[in-house]
Amino acid sequence: MIGHAAPGPAVASSDVQSEGGWHPDGLAEWLRSRNLRVPLQPLTDWENVDELVAQTNDVPIEASLEWLAEQSDLVPLDCPRASCPTRAETIFRRLARATDESNPWLPLGTIGPILICAHFDPSAREAWGIPRWLFMPVLVKRDQYEVLRADILARLSFGALPMSNPVEYSPEPPRGAGPLAMARWMLEHYPFTEEEAGLLRAAEAVLGENDGYDPATFKILPRDYGVAFFHSATGQPCFNPEFAPAQSYFPDAILEKHNVYPLYCGRQHVFLLSPDRSSYAFEDEWASTGQDDVKFTMVLADPERITETINRNRGNAATASTIVESGDLTYSDTGALVEIDAAEMSRVNPSGINTTPEQIVHWVLYRAVSLRASDLHVEKFYNTARFRVRVDGELRVIHSCSEESLPRYISLIKNYSNMGQRRQAAEDGRFSMSIGKRRVDCRVSAIPCRKDLQKITIRFLDKKDGVRQLSELNLTPRQSGIVANALGRDQGLILVTGPTGSGKTTSLYAFINSINRDSINIHTVEDPIEYEIEGINQTQTDPINGINFAEGLRRILRADPDVILIGESRDAETASAAVNSALTGHLVLTTLHANDSLRAISRLISMGVPPYLLADSLALSQAQRLVRRLCNYCKRPTAITEDERNIFTRNLVPIPPDQTMIFAKSGCPDCHDTGYAGRIALMEMCPISSELADLIAQNAPQSRMREVAVREGVLTLYQEGLIQILDGQTTLEEVACLSYTALA
Repeated sequence: MIGHAAPGPAVASSDVQSEGGWHPDGLAEWLRSRNLRVPLQPLTDWENVDELVAQTNDVPIEASLEWLAEQSDLVPLDCPRASCPTRAETIFRRLARATDESNPWLPLGTIGPILICAHFDPSAREAWGIPRWLFMPVLVKRDQYEVLRADILARLSFGALPMSNPVEYSPEPPRGAGPLAMARWMLEHYPFTEEEAGLLRAAEAVLGENDGYDPATFKILPRDYGVAFFHSATGQPCFNPEFAPAQSYFPDAILEKHNVYPLYCGRQHVFLLSPDRSSYAFEDEWASTGQDDVKFTMVLADPERITETINRNRGNAATASTIVESGDLTYSDTGALVEIDAAEMSRVNPSGINTTPEQIVHWVLYRAVSLRASDLHVEKFYNTARFRVRVDGELRVIHSCSEESLPRYISLIKNYSNMGQRRQAAEDGRFSMSIGKRRVDCRVSAIPCRKDLQKITIRFLDKKDGVRQLSELNLTPRQSGIVANALGRDQGLILVTGPTGSGKTTSLYAFINSINRDSINIHTVEDPIEYEIEGINQTQTDPINGINFAEGLRRILRADPDVILIGESRDAETASAAVNSALTGHLVLTTLHANDSLRAISRLISMGVPPYLLADSLALSQAQRLVRRLCNYCKRPTAITEDERNIFTRNLVPIPPDQTMIFAKSGCPDCHDTGYAGRIALMEMCPISSELADLIAQNAPQSRMREVAVREGVLTLYQEGLIQILDGQTTLEEVACLSYTALA
């Protein structure tokens, strides 16, 4: 029995298929129902579908997958990955039960709360007891199915499925129901977690009696839920663009203009992801270019997911070969905007002898953004000019060439940034890049180095990725409660500490963005202003005009603020001004360089802040670090060893009784074979209780404050890392650098 702890013999369904392929009787019935001629010989393998196509009446001989999909009214898919993502596995385990069928439908992705399931046989029926309205079926090739099947069986070997599931006998949802009716049906019959149910109830409260599933409805519902509800209520196809393969059939510009994306491009049939069930404007424009006539089938998808997929496909195309596309850059009217036309970037080969320094700089900038880099370093290395990017906290070389061109590269970047050309000066500047509809701000720093050269460092600030919602910070319920209590105060000091590049500013922006509304006056003093947020008044420090953090804070207090954000408490004057502002009816948020949440208290006292004032003002001290997140597409489960269990036990992080595995890195094209994709923040949150405040006022030793904090439930950075390991987000290797905060 597949998926059960004690498997029995694999028994094929008698009326559908055999283990070797399609069952002849089941296939014959399926063909007759579609007025197709039954083949003379039984179909026992995928390759024989071509023979079937040749024997049917008036059916052109096309690719097997395309023809089968059209005949069965299913959506074909050329699987971009040979594994089931972790999110899909989680939902699969929630909905599925063990099965006797040797070749059931297999999960390969999710659309909100429902699954995307794949099979090579459109007549297959077994789906682990999951009702048809809770998964979206797609057709894949037989070899892709077998690879996916091996992956699912390997995952199930680490945790068996139960013999029953909670949804198999649930009633069918109301056909044609609108979003509100589907939300109520899902809340009644779907096994949501408390957090998911809360999000859906919040959306339910603002959903009207609306029968339409338009993009405006998607924004009200949690991510992808509107698309999933549409499929469950109507049975019509939908998809999550996150799991769509890369494409080269259509130009990115026309896809971006109409916000559509090809899911599958056959010889005469294109399945197109679209936020609408029709896309006549796209079809008309494509036909007007003189292209071959093709049939379009619209597959509903979330509009924001489509946009993300277009950008992802553009980035993957840029890194797929050694000849990476680059475009001519021109200045806009402002003189600080560099526009990159991705469609014109195929002409540049950065290793070519005829490639100019200007083209290399353009190519490097585009490549860095495509790789999701946070920084770009341009520097001399031995006899070369080296370009390095920081991706997920790790530096990697993306290009190097002769050192003779380095002064030219530096001069170009400084020109973009409106900086002077003196090599002995340390300068700062900024410019912006426009790639299609994507806008990326670039903060530039030029530092003098030996041999009369300079090093250029560029920080990429993408507003879409940088300004996050509080819900995107991966907070636990305990942490969410602590943050809500701190931000709900009318006065007090909130500290966020950590080294450079630990995500402090991102956390602070998420905090103030969560309380940004018309009734609150929020003002910031920053150096520099990294992201512009509407509804918040942001002031840039300006030493020439005498506006530093301390002076800017004094000026802000005359502007009737409710909430104040100070970019960094760098000196005693700024720290004292922040504490005094928190004592006079303002909620103050600031950053500080300290190793952990309690050492931040000692740091402020050493800067001259009186302990009794700090005790009265401090509401929350938070330390954070960034660690790399495991790639959701290739991470693999591994059994927990005895040594690993001892680490969790010594640090008072209990392993759930039913958990026998954690995840390890692997490597795939999506994560560039690193095993990691993106980063997560580990946050050590220490709310200041009355007992801790008394110890701060007494300037008590760190050890005494630590004892009280641990007793009150404060978790160290290392403990927070261990929790993320149990959640499958990262690895012991990534949190090893934080072992100095371990309890033992």
